[in-house]
Amino acid sequence: MAIMLAMIFTNVANAQSHGRFDPARFKADLEKFVTAEAHLTQAEARKFFPLYHEMSEKQRALYAKMGELRRNRPATDEKCKAAIQEIDRLAIEIDELQVTYHDKFLTILKPGKLFDVIQAISRFHRKAMREAGTRR
Repeated sequence: MAIMLAMIFTNVANAQSHGRFDPARFKADLEKFVTAEAHLTQAEARKFFPLYHEMSEKQRALYAKMGELRRNRPATDEKCKAAIQEIDRLAIEIDELQVTYHDKFLTILKPGKLFDVIQAISRFHRKAMREAGTRR
């Protein structure tokens, strides 16, 4: 899931640089799609999505750091090693963040419903990537 999110964030950033991406619309479309697909009640959606967006913002910041490290090749083997280790540390931090938020989500949603939400989010992002690809 972490790799898929990185690809999505990259795709979103590319679309945004061409003036086509509307973050508010993307967020609203995501919420509408996931609410319908996972059969969330309005009460569940009101509790879930603020936490989900909080997690996403934190993940985006970590992915941005990883991207910067990947784009700028260090000059020495020692610095390359340090960059690789930092990328690995950030990847672990992303995964730990996801586990922490999944635990929080489970205080709001039953496990089966959270499973459905996770699946719906994945479907939404795949759909968004396909649509972004056809616009190019």
